[in-house]
Amino acid sequence: MTASRPASPFVPLALAVVCISTGSIFVRMASAPPLAVAFYRIFIASLLLVPFAAGSARRSWPTLPPRAGALLVASGVALGVHFATWITSLSFTSVAASVLLVNTAPLFTLAFSRAFLGEGVPAVVIGAMALALAGAALIAVGDWAEGANSLTGDLLALAGAVTLSLYHVIGRGLRAALPLDAYVLGVWATAAATLAALSLAARVSLAGHPPRTYAFLLALAVVPTLGGHGLVNLSLRRLPAPTVGLFLLGEPVGATVLAFFFFHETPGTWTLAGGAIVLASLALLTRAART
Repeated sequence: MTASRPASPFVPLALAVVCISTGSIFVRMASAPPLAVAFYRIFIASLLLVPFAAGSARRSWPTLPPRAGALLVASGVALGVHFATWITSLSFTSVAASVLLVNTAPLFTLAFSRAFLGEGVPAVVIGAMALALAGAALIAVGDWAEGANSLTGDLLALAGAVTLSLYHVIGRGLRAALPLDAYVLGVWATAAATLAALSLAARVSLAGHPPRTYAFLLALAVVPTLGGHGLVNLSLRRLPAPTVGLFLLGEPVGATVLAFFFFHETPGTWTLAGGAIVLASLALLTRAART
């Protein structure tokens, strides 16, 4: 009797890319105000996480130093604003442009790490950042021809990239100060509270949506949020971070393919050209991280 072969670590990673690629599709299908969609995505995910993280949070949150507690809140606020801006961008521009631009977050993370943490940035990374900005400019040129709304969507997607990178930079040291489940629950709960406050300020109703909308909001919380990002965390335990990052470049491709099938949305020439340059810049960034 032969021993069974261990499962390839690339299987859960490939599944993670598929799950994450559905995020923009479920956002569109929910047919609800963007702030409501953003709130329910992270709120439902937080509720589903509570049974697994509550004990760890009860033990670790009270012992957290004040500065670390403030950083936890700031990280959650940044994540909440990320969801607000990126999900809103999908109401103005194409899925392809939005997902490509929001995936430039790693480049902003490096810039903020240099500015706030004093970390050096290799020349190859600076080149990747310049390449990504050139690609984003091409996408913007194409959307400029489509009208001001599309350009607004591009700017919102870039704002989503900036705030996502702030979330990563602010929370970098907290993973050592807190167990992962307590950290995630704290950040997600703060993000949900932030989005509830933004919805209240904008007078966006969080109730009264049809059952179909709530079904897609649940799917958004389970598939790309808990499932997708949970599988990414699992993959990071078995594979180097640059390898995982390279696989995650498949998200814009997967989201664009799904948008074509579900919404008959075909990317324009400028978006395809700019997207290819953005993906090349992120691949260069990932390659540089290996060395």
